Amino acid sequence: MRPIKPSIIIISCMILIGTSTIWHFLQASAQEPAIPSWVKNTVKWWSQGQTTDSDFLQAIQYLIDNNILQVSSRPTQSNSVGNMSGVSGNQLAVKLDDLQTRYDTLETKYNLLVQQVRNLGDHSSNMNDNNATISAVAVSPVIQSDGFFETTTYQGAVLKITVDVRDGTGLVLVNTAIPTGVDFQTSAKTAVTVAHNITGIDLSKKDVIFSISTGNNQNLQAVDGGSAGGAMTVLLISDILGKSINSQVLMTGTIQADGTIGPIGAAAEKADAAGQFGAKIFLVPQGQGVMPVQTCNKTNEGPIIYQTCTTEEKPLSPAMESKYGMQVIEINTIQDALKYFNSS
Repeated sequence: MRPIKPSIIIISCMILIGTSTIWHFLQASAQEPAIPSWVKNTVKWWSQGQTTDSDFLQAIQYLIDNNILQVSSRPTQSNSVGNMSGVSGNQLAVKLDDLQTRYDTLETKYNLLVQQVRNLGDHSSNMNDNNATISAVAVSPVIQSDGFFETTTYQGAVLKITVDVRDGTGLVLVNTAIPTGVDFQTSAKTAVTVAHNITGIDLSKKDVIFSISTGNNQNLQAVDGGSAGGAMTVLLISDILGKSINSQVLMTGTIQADGTIGPIGAAAEKADAAGQFGAKIFLVPQGQGVMPVQTCNKTNEGPIIYQTCTTEEKPLSPAMESKYGMQVIEINTIQDALKYFNSS
């Protein structure tokens, strides 16, 4: 009689949740879009030894809880081992030998299941070849001179940002056509920290590479990278969780380590660039959905004309709705931004 291996309990438990059901799920996963990409990423990383069993089991439990993976119940085998009292030595040997045979069958099915999980990970890897993309709004300074004095105004610029998450050592990189200073790099690192805190996904064994471009790459030298931090964070979180990004939503705002959206400058110029781009919703930091409006009055005193001007802040959204049909909405946190970007 062959000895029963200690791992029989673990193998049996996995098969009891329905090997044939999981196999059907694995076969159907390539055709059914209901499986979130973050689950596929977790399965892939688990099969490569890059995440924990706990993360893998949580992903499987998510599928079960959301009825994506249907677990069929199995009738209890009342005569499998049962009560051993009153069983003779020969009868016990027969039962143990039968149990060993069942174990061999379960082990074969388990190995097949593991192989199919690995295949699912490979399939997920192929599906993630296309990098996720988001559009963000920043500004570049425009210097004007009359020969004596120079004045600086700001012009909005729409950035195209892509992210690539690949196996690595935890590097966070920013790839641009030409150097852009430290703002983008700082924003990228903060985006990774916030994405980990919100999703719970460990990125320490992944390299995260952001690529940034505009219609005219020479403008990148003057573009403020900090205000793209919120959009970079939305992009990374959406990519990790497999969420699509609404292309009619744009935003501006720095990203803070606690997930709040920080202040920016030139909100009106950025809103104008977003409206020209075709956005329907433009997200700005809390308290910055306003624009300065100057009102001037002229008075005559004899041959002298006096002009007095005052500047006051007025809501930005009505002007943008009238001009572009675009709403300007103030937000506090990255979770607020995700609600708009991940909506259809």
